[in-house]
Amino acid sequence: MKRFENKSAFITGAGGYIGGTTARMLAAEGAKVAVCDITEEACARTVREIAEAGGTALAVPADVTDSACVDAAIAKTAAAFGGLDIMVHVAGGSARQDIKPLADQNDEVILRVLGVNLLGALWASRAAARVMRDQGRGGRIVNISSIVAFNGLRGSVDYAASKGGIIAMTRALAKEMGAFGVTVNSVAPGVVVRPGTVADDSDYALKTNFLGVKCEATDIAETVLFLCSDAARFVTGQTWAVDGGRGLGMKGSDK
Repeated sequence: MKRFENKSAFITGAGGYIGGTTARMLAAEGAKVAVCDITEEACARTVREIAEAGGTALAVPADVTDSACVDAAIAKTAAAFGGLDIMVHVAGGSARQDIKPLADQNDEVILRVLGVNLLGALWASRAAARVMRDQGRGGRIVNISSIVAFNGLRGSVDYAASKGGIIAMTRALAKEMGAFGVTVNSVAPGVVVRPGTVADDSDYALKTNFLGVKCEATDIAETVLFLCSDAARFVTGQTWAVDGGRGLGMKGSDK
């Protein structure tokens, strides 16, 4: 039997690299997956890939910065799949094109980063928590943080704050949801190689870890799947660093 047979999952950022990989891997293990991203096109691509592989998926486009939109998307998922067992919030981003010291950063950039990363995690976790609490069969909530939340990074104070907030939220929500059989955890990636990016064409990804290998989306997704599985039934309130040791010293990046 597959690990997630008869389970339903809602994944934000599922049209992207890490989110899409996580969605496909969950579907391959038997889960019915609601693919959530900000556009219909992004959702459709991942849904098509899951269907072509013989899995079950539903496109649920939503803006994760809009709490009502997230509530509606999770309600649609629960109605279509007969409940909700897994919620993974992957949607996020940094101000890569607008990196500045906090003293020089503008409100628009800060609010955008906090909106997607932290508020998105809060809205998705709250909506999932409501469904999982009321349906009475437990569940799994996993949010994507970042190793930057532990060590900080110059020029990315907004990003560090948003990802650090996810870690604090994880610990607090785990205490609230334990009585309902719901575990709450987060995953903190280091530098993840995305096809077509600078990191894919240089040795930057190698210089920022101590293992000398490039982290790929599957490395993150495998950890997420473990935390969503029965094997992690006694793990809650934790943040798992998947960074090749980068957090030991922010190797190659904190100048």
